[in-house]
Amino acid sequence: MGKFRNKFTGLFRCLTRRSSRRSSVNSSRSRTPEPLSRPQSSVPQSVSSSQGPPPADTPKGSVSIIPPKSIQGAMSTTDTDTARASVEPELAIEHVLCAQCQNSVTKSLILQSQKPSRGTEDFSQYISRAALEASAFGSTSTGTSAVACHLCSLILGKVQQHDNQQSVAETVPIHVALKVSRSGGVTLAIQSLEDARPRWLGELSVLSHADLEGSNASSDGNRGGKFSFPSQSSRTYQNAQLAKSLASEASFPLAREWLKQCLQKHPNCTEAARLATGRPTRLIDVGNDTGIDPRVVHMEYRNKSSELEYLTLSHCWGGATILRLLTDNIDSLAAGIPMSTLPKTFQDAIIITRNLGYRYIWIDSLCIIQDSLSDWRGCSASMGEIYGGSVCTIAALTARNSHDGGCFFDHARHPLFFRPCQITAGYWVEGNTNIATDLRTGLLPMPLHTRAWVVQERILAPRTLYYGSNGLAWECVECSATEAVPAGELSRFSPKTLFFGQWQLNNPNQYYDDWTGIQAAYTLCLLTKFEDRLVAISGVIKRLETLTGWKNSWGMWHERLLLDLLWFVESPSTRPKTKEYLAPTWSWLGVEGRIMTVLNTQEAASQWMAEIIDVGTQEDGQGYLKLRAMSRRVTVTTEGALNPGIERHAPKWEEVDWDRDEMDDVGNEICCILIVRIPDYLAHGGPAFDIGLVVSRKHAIGENWVRIGVFRQLREGNSLFPDDIVNAIDINIV
Repeated sequence: MGKFRNKFTGLFRCLTRRSSRRSSVNSSRSRTPEPLSRPQSSVPQSVSSSQGPPPADTPKGSVSIIPPKSIQGAMSTTDTDTARASVEPELAIEHVLCAQCQNSVTKSLILQSQKPSRGTEDFSQYISRAALEASAFGSTSTGTSAVACHLCSLILGKVQQHDNQQSVAETVPIHVALKVSRSGGVTLAIQSLEDARPRWLGELSVLSHADLEGSNASSDGNRGGKFSFPSQSSRTYQNAQLAKSLASEASFPLAREWLKQCLQKHPNCTEAARLATGRPTRLIDVGNDTGIDPRVVHMEYRNKSSELEYLTLSHCWGGATILRLLTDNIDSLAAGIPMSTLPKTFQDAIIITRNLGYRYIWIDSLCIIQDSLSDWRGCSASMGEIYGGSVCTIAALTARNSHDGGCFFDHARHPLFFRPCQITAGYWVEGNTNIATDLRTGLLPMPLHTRAWVVQERILAPRTLYYGSNGLAWECVECSATEAVPAGELSRFSPKTLFFGQWQLNNPNQYYDDWTGIQAAYTLCLLTKFEDRLVAISGVIKRLETLTGWKNSWGMWHERLLLDLLWFVESPSTRPKTKEYLAPTWSWLGVEGRIMTVLNTQEAASQWMAEIIDVGTQEDGQGYLKLRAMSRRVTVTTEGALNPGIERHAPKWEEVDWDRDEMDDVGNEICCILIVRIPDYLAHGGPAFDIGLVVSRKHAIGENWVRIGVFRQLREGNSLFPDDIVNAIDINIV
C-alpha cells in the first residue's frame, strides 16, 4: 500500500438575517449605549444616521469619476492632464503608458501587424528593477509624483509574483521581449539579466479585445453570480478595483454592497448564522464617530433570545506585543482606548466596522481577560460560536502579526497590477490575476490561514470580509467574490460552502469525510501553545455534535471510533509535554504534526476485526479505551520494521510496515492489534489488506498499553493474523 492514501474530501484542499433585538450593555462608565438594531431588509447604517457612512452606491467625494472604457488607444503621460485633474487622486488611472512603453509599442512590428508571424523581437529594457518600480509607481528621481505607467505596473506585478520563488534584487536589469508562438499567440516574456545571464520571470498575454472580453467575462458585475450590480451602480465595484488604498472611500462601497446583498438575499448564510448559540461576554464599542475612542463594554443579555449585532476580527497574533485586556486594566479600557495605543490591525478593523455601519466588534485579546484562567476557559470554549453568531468577520489575510501592515497595508497595494491594459486600438495586455487576493489560487496559504485558531473561525463565521495586501475578497456560505470577480461564484475551495452544503444534504458519512479534511488542514497549521490543540477546534466539534447527535471525546468520534483510531501522522513527530493532561495516546490530539486518515467511509465497508468494549475516563482523569481484538507480539528491527519473531527474527519477507507516531524509543514489549480487514484490496479476487494499531507497554501502568503507531499488511504468504477471529482478548489502551 506504501504510504496510506489520504482520503479526505475537498474541505480545505488547497479552506444573518437578524430580527430587531435589544440587549443591555453595562460597563464601569455611567453612559449605557443602546445597541444598534436594523431590519434585515435595510442597508446596514451607522449608529448615528447623521454621521454614518453614505449608501454603497454614493461614495464620498468624486470617486465615481473613472476613465472611460471606450479608449481607442493608450494614453501617453502628455495626454492625461485633463484626466488627472478630473479623477479622484485615490483612484489609479488605467491605460496610461510612460514614454518608454509608448515608444516600444509604436516601434513594434508585431503589434502593428494584423496577423503577426511567429518570432521574437526586443520590446523594452529597464536598467534596474528599481527603475521599473519607479515607472510603475509614478515616482521620479527628484521625488516628485508622476502618473504610474500601467504596462510597467503589469510587468512589475509579474516580477513580484516571481519573488515568491526567488527574489529579484533592486539593481538587476529587466528585459522584456515580444513573442509570437506557433499558434499565433502573443506574449510579453520577462527576464532578469543577473550577471549577464537571463532568468525567466514570467510572461503576460497580449490579447485582442474579443479575446479579452471572453477571458474577463466573470469580472463584469452584471454577469451572473450571487451579487448583482446594475449598470447605475457599476461604479461600486469599478472604483474598488481602481482604489489605490483599501482604506479609501473608493473601496468601502463594494464591501458594504457584498454585506448588504448577502444579508438580504442569501438564505443559506442566514441559516448558518442561526445555528450559533454562543454570545460574547464583552465587545468593543467603536462608537458612531471617528472622534470617539473605542471602549470595552460588558454584555448582559436580558433573556436567551436577546442578541446584539456585532462583527468579529480574525487575525494573526504572531508573537507581537499588543494591548491586552487584563484584570488590572479593565476599568481603564472600559473608559476608553486611545486609538494610538492599539496595533495597526485593530485600528484598521475599527475603521472598517464604522464604515460598514456597525458599532460593535469582538477582538479576542481585548474581549477575553488574558491573565484570568477562568475567563479564558469560558470564552475560548465558546469562541467558535462567537464567530458563528457575528454578522461578518473582518479577516486580516496577509498580516503576519498585529503590527504588520494591518488590514489596509498602506503603500503596498497597486491596483494596476491586476487590471488589463490597452496598448493599441487592437491589443490589450492581460492583468496578473494570479497574484490578486483570490481565495481560489496560490500554492501557499495566506499568513492568516497558517494559524490553527483560524480554521474554526473561517468555517463557522457565516460571512468573512478579507483584507489582503493586494486587495479585497469576500467569502460566505453561498459564494466567494473578489475585486476581479465582484459578482461572486460558488467556490470549490471554500470550507464554508462545503461544510454547510453537506449539512443540508444530511449525509452522516459525508460529515465524517469532511471532518477528516478539516482535521488534516487544522493539524497542518501552527499553534503558539500546544495545549490549545483541542480548544482551538472545539467549535467545529460542537457544531458537528449538534448537527449529527454524535459524541466526541478528545477529538475522537464515538460513533466512528474504530475508523477514527486509524489515523497516522504524516511524519514521525513528538508528543509535546503540557501542563495539564491533554489526551490519551489513541487520540491524535497529543501528537504534533499533520494528521491523516487511513480509510474514508466508503472504504470502511470492510470486515471489522475488533470491537469497542468501553471508552471513558479513569479516576485520575485520563482517558482509556477497551478493545476486544486479536493481538500479536512483534519486535522492531534495526531498520525500523515490525518482525513477528520474538526469540529470533523471522525471515524478512514476514516483516510488517508501520507508521510511527513519534521517533522516541518504543520499548521492548510491542503488540500489533488487528482492527480492520479490507478484502480484494488490489483487485477483485485479490489479497486482502490488514490494518491495525501498534501498542507498547512503555510508559503504561499495570496492564495498560499505549499507542505508538499503525501497521498495514497485504495478506500474501505469511500474515500476522489468521483468516478468522480467534483468541480475541480485551486490551486497555490509555
